[in-house]
Amino acid sequence: MPQELNWCGQPIGEGEGYGGRPENIPKTWGRKPAKQQGHYAVITEENVAEVFENGARQLTRALAAKLLELLTGAHRTSCYRALRLNGRFARHLRADGRTLSWL
Repeated sequence: MPQELNWCGQPIGEGEGYGGRPENIPKTWGRKPAKQQGHYAVITEENVAEVFENGARQLTRALAAKLLELLTGAHRTSCYRALRLNGRFARHLRADGRTLSWL
């Protein structure tokens, strides 16, 4: 693979961006992606039950996902996946129109 060049035709060095100046280099460059850092947020049955207060609350999917995200630190997409009616916790989730409930 050929060497990538910056705006003035010089090779881009380690930690440098296209602009070459430190103020144009994002702070996230040079870091490992989150997956390689070992940060995995696991959503458990207890987490989802806590969001629904063990069946005492009915919530919209969006609000339940936001509360689950705040509780577990998991990515928003993972929270929505956990709340699918055919997903991991399907046997506990019920939909009544626009709201979800926990059984």
